Amino acid sequence: MLFLRMINTVFFPCDTDGNTTAVDCYGRPLTSFSFIRSPTVVSLNLSETKILQLRQHALSGVPNLETLEIKGNCQPGDLRALEDRSCKMEIHDDAFKRLLKLKYLYLSGNSLTTIPWLPESLMVLDLQFNNIFNILQPLNTPNLQILHLNSNCFYVNPCNQSFNISERVFRELPKLKILTLGYNNFSAIPKGLPPSLERLDLKENRITEVLEYAFANLTLLNDLNLEWNCQRCDHAARPCFPCPGNLPLGLNPHSFYETLCKLAGVLFWPLENLKGLDLSDNLLAYTIRNGTIFAELKGLTWISLIYNYEPLWTFREMILSPYFGNMSNLQRLLLTGNFFHTLSLESLDIVSKLQNLKVLELRMNFINTCNMTSLKRSTSLINIDLSQNMLNFHPCCSSPSFQIGQQEKRLALFENNVSQIPSLLDFKKKFCNGKLLLDLSQNDILSINNNMFVGMENAVCLNLSYNYMNQALKSGLFKNMKKLVVLILSYNRLDFYYKDALSELKETLKVLDVSGNEFHFQMRGMGHRFEFLQNLTNLEFLSLANNGIGMRIDHRLISRSLKYLYFSGNHLDIMWDSDNKYTHFFQNLTNLTFLDISDNHLASITPEVLVNLPGSIETLSISNNLLKYFPWQNISALANLCHLNLSQNFLYYLPHTVIEFGVDFSLLDLSHNHLTNIPEGFFRMATSLHYLYLSHNQIKALNHQFLPAPFKNGSALQKLTLHANPFKCDCDTSWFADFLRTTPVQIPYLTTDVHCDYPESQQGVSVLSMDQRSCQDIYGGLAFVVCSFFAVAFTVLPLLKHLYGWDLWYCLQVLWAGHKGYSQLAGRDSQYRHDAFVVFDTQNRAVRDWVYNELMVILENTGHRRFSLCLEERDWIPGLSCIENLHNAVYNSAKTVFVLSSGATGGERVTGVIRQAFFMVQQRLLDEKVDAAILVLLDEMFPKLKYLELRKRLCRKSVLSWPRNPRAQPLFWNQMRMALSSDNLRSYDNNMSESFI
Repeated sequence: MLFLRMINTVFFPCDTDGNTTAVDCYGRPLTSFSFIRSPTVVSLNLSETKILQLRQHALSGVPNLETLEIKGNCQPGDLRALEDRSCKMEIHDDAFKRLLKLKYLYLSGNSLTTIPWLPESLMVLDLQFNNIFNILQPLNTPNLQILHLNSNCFYVNPCNQSFNISERVFRELPKLKILTLGYNNFSAIPKGLPPSLERLDLKENRITEVLEYAFANLTLLNDLNLEWNCQRCDHAARPCFPCPGNLPLGLNPHSFYETLCKLAGVLFWPLENLKGLDLSDNLLAYTIRNGTIFAELKGLTWISLIYNYEPLWTFREMILSPYFGNMSNLQRLLLTGNFFHTLSLESLDIVSKLQNLKVLELRMNFINTCNMTSLKRSTSLINIDLSQNMLNFHPCCSSPSFQIGQQEKRLALFENNVSQIPSLLDFKKKFCNGKLLLDLSQNDILSINNNMFVGMENAVCLNLSYNYMNQALKSGLFKNMKKLVVLILSYNRLDFYYKDALSELKETLKVLDVSGNEFHFQMRGMGHRFEFLQNLTNLEFLSLANNGIGMRIDHRLISRSLKYLYFSGNHLDIMWDSDNKYTHFFQNLTNLTFLDISDNHLASITPEVLVNLPGSIETLSISNNLLKYFPWQNISALANLCHLNLSQNFLYYLPHTVIEFGVDFSLLDLSHNHLTNIPEGFFRMATSLHYLYLSHNQIKALNHQFLPAPFKNGSALQKLTLHANPFKCDCDTSWFADFLRTTPVQIPYLTTDVHCDYPESQQGVSVLSMDQRSCQDIYGGLAFVVCSFFAVAFTVLPLLKHLYGWDLWYCLQVLWAGHKGYSQLAGRDSQYRHDAFVVFDTQNRAVRDWVYNELMVILENTGHRRFSLCLEERDWIPGLSCIENLHNAVYNSAKTVFVLSSGATGGERVTGVIRQAFFMVQQRLLDEKVDAAILVLLDEMFPKLKYLELRKRLCRKSVLSWPRNPRAQPLFWNQMRMALSSDNLRSYDNNMSESFI
């Protein structure tokens, strides 16, 4: 099921496309799906879930459903898992009654015993792997085109009776085209088969007789499978049930005297449109030799007669019935497993008459000789498979052992691989499709000589893998094969020492596979050379994989044409650890675009090795090694690099520096490593990165504030894998779930395999199940408690202060005094030499006169408490520097009195001594936590400095102004005495203190 790139979690944990039309719940541990309710849903997959009950109105929430899959929820018989032995699937008879638009219904693997009511709109019905083996009532589905009933009654899912379908069932299926009834214990071909059938599958039943007119009305049938009915049990790989007396299938007496060994010619005559016929595993050895059934199969395009050998007998030669020549449209003839030593000349003549024959499969037949020249007459043949035989010196025409159908299927899988790494199979398709393919693999060929390919001159592809060839390749072995493009010599014992090896193919050969020839490379002391590669001027693909190459070879590979090199399964760890002899091993492959050096036991790659790789490389695979270090800073040397595969290594960190990836760099595979985090700047220059694989690592979390560039909106990233990482799921990472829900990047297995691992309570839970609102609830509750506390405090405390403020203050003062105790005020017994150091502008006569005639007289000579003052002009020690005297005066005095007066211009006048003294007082406050400053302002017009304003608010008692009214002067001197006697810190305003109270 296909989905858009942005995931829709409206039906989480099920996947949903952006339009909410397709919902995929495959493999989820669901027991119900009542949360899926939407009229837009047209496709629903509930396969491999825990849903075992479908009630009458269970699907009422999806009335427009067109496709419904409920497969494998309760497998029958021995197919059932041990933990599900007691499961039972129950579907209400009217469960699908409201689905009037349902077209595709898949109910296989549910152990159903009855068929529920089905809507008339149904076109495809899948009931395989159930316990349905007696169908008597019509299905009421006149539009049904495909019906699958395979595997409802066989050895894994026994029913102990023959499968039975009433003729009434088929009578009401006028549009049925495909009917599969294999593995169902049928004892006879069902009667009343609808004439609309185009494909009929009856394989592996117990049909003992095919009546003369069994297929009389199936005029549209083009594909019939009767494989393995009268089963042969001599080499059966699974439970086998032969026909009574171990006889082949019997026919009606009116079909002459023939049995399944000799099928009657009139048996298939009504099937004029038959295109495919599978009669494999039916003991038809003699029918192949002289049967008449092939006379009327003129429209047949493929026929399978594999494994029809006569038990305990191998024919000297294969003789084909002369009626094979009547199948003029035949394109594929499969004769594998019929056990003969050679094809007779008569049979080769018959094959040559099949002008449309493209595929001839003769595998596993014990063939030891074959007339290649005769087969050459079949000009239409492009795929002749003679692998797995006993050919040695005179092989016939052959082709690669892969089949076209299998090839296309594997290529489909390859196309889904975004890394676009080509394989040998892709080059086979590119160069061999529609050309003559010769497969001599898995035979008894001991050596190659130029006479053995007579008749193969037009071959484009040749497969000689898995033989016993033990020789050194020399020039001239393939001199007659002027068109050879693909040569497969893998898994032999070939030696490539000679420089002129394969030189006769230098104009045509493009694909060479010599992998798996490690025999000579493992010999101690034996040298090896690859100089022959220089002569193959058109070679594009070379596989040297799995050869164990590690020493005693050329220091460089040289080729100007080679584009793809497979060097996996060797020992670059030895080569690149041998005094830099092989540092330039790949450098002279000047046109190389793909290099695979996986599985080479590499623990690290040095910067020298990386920068000496060919600059033309676009794809580099270093997977499945032991890498703990990779020189990321040197990757800029590979300016054309697009794809880098470092999967299945031991990388545990990425550098925090910005890496200069190329402008075309689009894929990085770091899966199956030990990475714990992704640095923010690492991908900053990877602006073209489309695919990033980080699955199977140790990543626990990503930093929301320092998100790597590919994860940010607007990046070029299209696909990201994150599954199988131990993600941390808590409130700090709850944003990650929202990121995964909203990102436009495709993330495979997001709803199934991206799980939490920490904390332990969330282990195994999907990351998408994290809800930020739950974290908001936690923080919201805490915020409510805190806010409530402050609201009550700010309401109650002012009220208490208003009502009982003085009482509380008095109690606190008493308690504080009891806790703190009493301390002696600074006086004669104080640790300080002077009570105060008076700092003033000695150049200002008015200030000078006030200090000497007022301040000094009043404080030193009058009053109950007489203070010891320190004056610059009187008490400083001659001979000491000014700064030393200043320091001693400040630190040897309990207080420092600053006498300030405005200058002549009206601005403040602060001398250097006053400024330095102020700094020392401030430093003393920081060091000793002693506030010793007292400021005396002689002028009312003194400028309002910020410090003075702040000082007045903080400690008003330490800022005094000289009154102009003589009557107020005694109050000034009283305040001065109090300021000199008390601690400034205790006079600080409570509103400016650090604590709340």
